[in-house]
Amino acid sequence: MKTFKFSTLAAAVVAASAASISAAQAEGFIEDSTGKLSIRNYYFNENGKNGDLKDRREWVQGFRFDFVSGYLFDTIGFDYSAGAAFKLDNPADNTKYNEKYSATNLPVDSEGNDVNNIAGTTQAYVKAKFGGENLNVNGKYGLMQQGTETFGTSGSRVLPSSIFGTYAEGNVYGVKLYGARFTETSPRHQSYFSKDLENGSGEEIDQLDIIGAGYELNNGLGFVVEHGKSDDYIKKRFAKVYYTVDLGNDMSLDLDARYGKAEENGDKFDKFSGANAYKNDDYESRYYNATATLNVGGASFGVGYNQTKDGDWHSGYFDQDHGTFNSSLSLYSNDFANEGEKAWVVNASYDFANAGVPGLTAGVSYGYGDGIERANDSDDKEREFAQEVTYKFQDGPLKDLSVQWQHWNYSGHQTDEDSHRIKLIYDIALF
Repeated sequence: MKTFKFSTLAAAVVAASAASISAAQAEGFIEDSTGKLSIRNYYFNENGKNGDLKDRREWVQGFRFDFVSGYLFDTIGFDYSAGAAFKLDNPADNTKYNEKYSATNLPVDSEGNDVNNIAGTTQAYVKAKFGGENLNVNGKYGLMQQGTETFGTSGSRVLPSSIFGTYAEGNVYGVKLYGARFTETSPRHQSYFSKDLENGSGEEIDQLDIIGAGYELNNGLGFVVEHGKSDDYIKKRFAKVYYTVDLGNDMSLDLDARYGKAEENGDKFDKFSGANAYKNDDYESRYYNATATLNVGGASFGVGYNQTKDGDWHSGYFDQDHGTFNSSLSLYSNDFANEGEKAWVVNASYDFANAGVPGLTAGVSYGYGDGIERANDSDDKEREFAQEVTYKFQDGPLKDLSVQWQHWNYSGHQTDEDSHRIKLIYDIALF
């Protein structure tokens, strides 16, 4: 009997201790969780000037809820996001392309006469972390927004695009290692949870694999290398070396050099996604990019140069991947990355917090490229002039409301475009 009583007491103590530990761990999961509602109102006015480019006017209202959990047992958590978007106004006439409707935030209906409203999950993934300060790994599995050097989900529309799969990154005494395998995508203008990766002809691409590594020294010198390939479609290599020079007196100079290479990776590659896609079994493209940015207080002044060789840069890993051209010549209207193109950009920006107006930022840029090789023109040119102003209210009843105006004027191969975008984003912390 004594043994039984002792065992019963011990079991009770163990159970109580376990319950206490579990409650404490669960408390961390709950207390570290956050919820946010984002209300977004986007207006796009994009005018084709010379009859070769469609006009587009979009006005949409969006709502997005983001839940970010803490970690249960300081190890595992779950994040979830959902959103909805609704049409507020019709776009401009689009008969220049013999189409009835043009939209990028919402899907056009089957008749081409209108757009459909959308709603659905934009993120839902399990996350986990292990290890300490100098040796650790973080991972997640599910539907997510994720970016690497050669790939990134799009966040430029009222709702974001997402990718489904696994992403993990680790730190080994300052060396960053990361890898991903993605198998499905969720476009930014659709409601469904996810669909298979495909090429422009509708052929399934089994997976997109990415691996990379990076390291930064204490003196500001660092590097990143990455390799990615989508099955039987395209593969890419990327390298970047960067260095920050502290000039003193609140001044610094950022320098970086980048190299990218893309090659076809199988029979499913088509150079241009879409109904008229065609096979290009020998596709290859390379680019070289160098950028310098001088930071003086709240002001920045930059200059960049990019040269593209062998072929036009194909930025997507699959159809409806809106593409990543990791260069300072990835501008508002266009990537200045055509075959043979030599392009440069100058830009300036200012954070007015240094002038006593916190929340206000502004920037301007000018890009120019020439030497573009086309079938009927061996020296084509393009240029872009762009401005952006953003203000985020710091206090009062409109605190955390952000208002942004973007404008660019582009002129290129048989194309002139003048675009305005106004974005209102109001983030409300729920808990």
